[in-house]
Amino acid sequence: MGNARDATASDEGLSVAVVSLGCARNLVDSEVMIGLLRQAGHRFVEDVRDADAIVVNTCGFIREAKEEAIEALLELSELKREGRCRALVCCGCLTQRYYAELPAELPEVDAFIGTGAIVELPAALKAIAAGERPTIVGEPEFLYSHDTPRVRTGPLWLTYIKIGEGCDHQCTFCAIPAARGRMRSREVESVVTEFRSLAADGAVKEVVLIGQDTTSYGRDLYGRCMLPALLERLSECEFNGWVRLLYGHPAHLTDETIDAVVRSPHVVNYFDIPMQHAAPRILRAMGRQETVGENLRLIERVRERCPGAAIRTTFLVGFPGETNHDFEELLDFVTAARIDRVAGFVFSPEEDTPAATMADQVPRELAEERLIHLLAHQADVSKACNEALVGQRMQVLIEAVSDTEAVGRSYRDAPEVDAEVLVAGYRGEPGEFVTAVITEAEVHDLRGRAL
Repeated sequence: MGNARDATASDEGLSVAVVSLGCARNLVDSEVMIGLLRQAGHRFVEDVRDADAIVVNTCGFIREAKEEAIEALLELSELKREGRCRALVCCGCLTQRYYAELPAELPEVDAFIGTGAIVELPAALKAIAAGERPTIVGEPEFLYSHDTPRVRTGPLWLTYIKIGEGCDHQCTFCAIPAARGRMRSREVESVVTEFRSLAADGAVKEVVLIGQDTTSYGRDLYGRCMLPALLERLSECEFNGWVRLLYGHPAHLTDETIDAVVRSPHVVNYFDIPMQHAAPRILRAMGRQETVGENLRLIERVRERCPGAAIRTTFLVGFPGETNHDFEELLDFVTAARIDRVAGFVFSPEEDTPAATMADQVPRELAEERLIHLLAHQADVSKACNEALVGQRMQVLIEAVSDTEAVGRSYRDAPEVDAEVLVAGYRGEPGEFVTAVITEAEVHDLRGRAL
């Protein structure tokens, strides 16, 4: 597995830039695209202005993501008019969902590749050169393996392993199954092989295991959840860093998995458990399996079995039929659960999902007001959680260094989505661990001093 910084110049093929939008799962796909393109004789460039071809890996989860993708494609199409760029390709979830409409709506784009057709990207560039305008979309069944070409991008100290793809849940608001297909797990040996390769790279300090539902990992291949067994295997590997789990379904986070996290010398005590809501009526309408009481008991179990655990969740506000009373129940849950990290988003009526046509759609303006209220309500909880950490020593992974302070993350903070730890007195380089004593707590961030 290579790294984008190691890409060597070549006189053959095209110079290609890949723009990755959306989540970390998309980022892994983008890195696989780069690997496939390099294998086909093309070379990767980071600056789109230096590219003969630009590939945009899109997200199509909610309205804002789709708008971002369209805007990016239209902006990048200007480079074609300027003469250097000869091909603009739209890949990913947006294509998978809207492949029938996009070619007419985006004449600036030269090819459309769905999530299940990533391996066809080099062929699409050949077709464009031959004067064609291909749309290649099959069933969303692609899943990379340890021997799939992939070129890592981003910080040298951080990388992701996608342990599964797709989702078997039928949440009424979610379009992920339409874009990504049914749950498909990689074999345990494949994941372990990739992890060993990354662990052998002394620069890698954090490996994040991702999937739509990591707590269902292995059920499709082995008939049972294999996440605890996978964590056990990874624990046997020599690695001087963190392993982090992202996106676990609350209905599938078992005591066995929690205990496997506690036992592992590598896995940080961080649990990302999207719960979506806390009003029983709304949870039922969402098609969620769990109840409010079960979610509260799950949080209690995590904290009992894993002292010091950081818990993160996501809530959706403005779901059809959500009343003021339902929203107040959500706020009451936030107060009672005292979750460390809370993110939220506004309901987006996605085509081909049951919720899009439900009665009593909540006005967008009201939903946005509720989101602001939710996050303000959580701010008090977050500040109290952070204040309890003042005086403690914490390991911090440094990611940026200035003349005055360093910026990093603790085990409590997932990359890109959570808070930061601002560390005074650090004199090293980014990508290293430092022990810091926490001196000050803010609503989201912590301040500390390097020891």
